[in-house]
Amino acid sequence: MILCGLAITAARWIYTAELLLPLFSIVITFLVSLFLNVCKVFGGADAKALICTALILPQNVSTSLTSIFALTVLLNTFILLGMLYTAIFSYNLLKYLRGNDLFSELASKSKWRKLVTFLTCVWLDKPTKSKRFHLLKHGRCGKKETPPIFIRNSLSKEKMDSKHFKSESDAQLYEKGVWVYFTKPLIPFITLSIVLSFFQGDLLPFLIKFL
Repeated sequence: MILCGLAITAARWIYTAELLLPLFSIVITFLVSLFLNVCKVFGGADAKALICTALILPQNVSTSLTSIFALTVLLNTFILLGMLYTAIFSYNLLKYLRGNDLFSELASKSKWRKLVTFLTCVWLDKPTKSKRFHLLKHGRCGKKETPPIFIRNSLSKEKMDSKHFKSESDAQLYEKGVWVYFTKPLIPFITLSIVLSFFQGDLLPFLIKFL
């Protein structure tokens, strides 16, 4: 994709003598992607995908708040993620309203951590062996209880499996329900955002008008 992007940028410069805007778009996108990668918001593949997008299509072709296409893609990606987190929050809220004791494990945690849990994790009240789920809190590690951690790359990678619940207390915890975290790859969101950004432009004005 990078080689194709460089070829397209070179062809654009040869046939249109337009180089300043593509270079500006690439530099800005690279710096933003690097910043998001350092902050652990983007993975390496996510950052490269955004940079390749800037190489192939540096300028917006639809109505947008900025002329840089990659920044429109980035904004729309976060809007799509916001929709996902809203759906997760609504699911957990419905579980809570139905009488599930969602805060028994988080009783000693701050309101902020409870809110982050509501937005990023889901409550399961039945056993599952899906490899997509990671336990937010899986009993004790030696004599020290493992606390919930919400940083993206610091979450427990231990797969959710009944084999991890060997003690009676862990089995009881599993029966009444448990918080789990599931991975949310950004590449599908970026891909969908590219399509929407190309045809629709910014989703924010459209979303505000819809609401």
